[in-house]
Amino acid sequence: MSVSSAKTRVFEELWISFAALIHSYVAAHDLAKPISDHALVDEGETGHLTLRGEGKTLGLEFDAVKGAGSWTVYEDDPGPDRVLEQGRFEINEDSQVALSDRLGKLELEVAAEAFTAKVFD
Repeated sequence: MSVSSAKTRVFEELWISFAALIHSYVAAHDLAKPISDHALVDEGETGHLTLRGEGKTLGLEFDAVKGAGSWTVYEDDPGPDRVLEQGRFEINEDSQVALSDRLGKLELEVAAEAFTAKVFD
């Protein structure tokens, strides 16, 4: 296995963990709500993750080759005229995450919570 493919595999695994953390935070947020009010989150496969809830949609795109991606928050449904905010993020091999809208790096679980808060706050 080449160094670049090994690095890509690490980023793929970090993305899977990151998406799982977001799922966990969404589930915890929805515990006290009726089923009809639950947020929707897809599986986060192939570097795409969409979270819908409380009048906002968060779209995440991640490239495991680069270890970086982009995010966009939309009012209700995705569309160019509904963008509320957007930025970039990078997941490092040590699981530290750099977000374009914050200084410094965050632990993977803190970054997942920060993304979840973009929809629920």
